[in-house]
Amino acid sequence: MRVLVLGAGIVGVTAAWYLREAGAEVTVVEAREGPGLETSFANGGHISVASGPWAAPDVPAKLLRWLGREDAPLLLRPFRWDPALWAWGARFLANCTGSAFAANAAAIGALCRFSAEATARLRATVAIDDEVSTAGTLTLCTTPAEMAAAEAKAKRLADAGFEASLLDRAGIAAAEPTLADAAPHYAGGLFARDGETADAHRFTAGLAAAAEARGVAFRYGARVERLATEAGAATGVVLAGGERIAADHVVLAAGAWSVRLAASAGLSLPVYPGKGYSATLPIAGRNGAPRLAVVDEHAKIYIARFGERLRAAGTLEFAGWDTTPSPVRAEATLAVLRRLFPEGGDFARARHWTGLRPMTPDGRPLIGPTPVRNLWLDTGHGPLGWTMGAGSGRLIASLIAGAAPAIDPAPYAPGRFRWLEARESAG
Repeated sequence: MRVLVLGAGIVGVTAAWYLREAGAEVTVVEAREGPGLETSFANGGHISVASGPWAAPDVPAKLLRWLGREDAPLLLRPFRWDPALWAWGARFLANCTGSAFAANAAAIGALCRFSAEATARLRATVAIDDEVSTAGTLTLCTTPAEMAAAEAKAKRLADAGFEASLLDRAGIAAAEPTLADAAPHYAGGLFARDGETADAHRFTAGLAAAAEARGVAFRYGARVERLATEAGAATGVVLAGGERIAADHVVLAAGAWSVRLAASAGLSLPVYPGKGYSATLPIAGRNGAPRLAVVDEHAKIYIARFGERLRAAGTLEFAGWDTTPSPVRAEATLAVLRRLFPEGGDFARARHWTGLRPMTPDGRPLIGPTPVRNLWLDTGHGPLGWTMGAGSGRLIASLIAGAAPAIDPAPYAPGRFRWLEARESAG
């Protein structure tokens, strides 16, 4: 069985690993010069086992308050004419109900926990040095509504067997002494003892090297022009320049770019890119860097320490496939880090980055078959690609191999979106 995996980020590389483990002949095709150089490169690093979707009951009201604010946690440019964005946005808003949020959060949480276990096993199996920390995650809450949400998250964690506790201001400072000056500005917090962070890029590169050693072929610097189809089935890809690569199965794991690749086979995916920002700085001997991973829930900023580096990442901007950073948003991300940990590192040497997250309206990824036979999806993970990558790879590999999946694939099936349609496409 010959399988092409399109994309060498965390999602594509883990899929390739598990497909090879299932006995497939696997080739990974990546436009960049190496693995993990797009969305997996400088993300927040949090492995979040109790995350929920961005589509939540309080988001529509927040969107109205955030309109016109360049530094808003979620930025929608209202005068941008993009029919794909408005169609996606309507379905996103339809998921901002209490019942939809509960169902989506349950599905996302199940995959996150399954995937976190798979990530830990891979790390141990391959001996990847991804600067993992299991010190725990501290979420800071500003408003009573955020504290209520933290209480609900604590219950979800407890139900799943994870230890979590609500903290007052004094508890925040006790848990993370470097937050002693910032703690009085918050209403409280949530400490998840099982919280974990690690460098997704280092993990992806390490796993790609191990997969190559086990027989997975990687084609870097190879841009796919279009999918090749025949009689309603995927038969491979055509690269820029005309080279064809044949396969029995094709897996779209190219993040937001999967949308354009799928369109070449007549598929319209319910995925839209959401631009995220990060700033990484050297700790440089400073003693004010945190031991714990930290989340500022109000600003939607995630902070993680990777050895002697400190990173702040987060927010969401809908601006199509444009990766050009907004200077205001980049500075706002760094400003949160500076406010919380003014002695956390060398801010003059901060490195800024942006990446596109493949967002679905309900926050659940698309994992499974499409109306084009032998064409499979493993995309749409939004800001949780690092958390969900290994579990998604294991799931898609079992589906392609015809093995019994270790987790119910139904909540992530692409067919849940009725507008996913296929048209005839010339091969």
